[in-house]
Amino acid sequence: MFLLEMERQRKTRTFRIDEVVIDGLNKLAKKRGISANRLLEIILFQELKGEGVINKSTELLGETRGGDQKSEAAKSKQETENKESL
Repeated sequence: MFLLEMERQRKTRTFRIDEVVIDGLNKLAKKRGISANRLLEIILFQELKGEGVINKSTELLGETRGGDQKSEAAKSKQETENKESL
């Protein structure tokens, strides 16, 4: 029996985080040219995947802003973002 993975969506959540961490996140995101939200998602995704909480075969959701995300340029940019955050 084959199970189809349901389409994943982003959800809004609120967390209390040290302002020093938030400031650092904003600076690093600006340096990398991505949003702080995207950077935080990448960092958390990789940590959870590394700990085995997220299945190793699961891929990070793509960027949702700025046009056709199926283009080769968009895929390349996402791969670069993922590698840079290691």
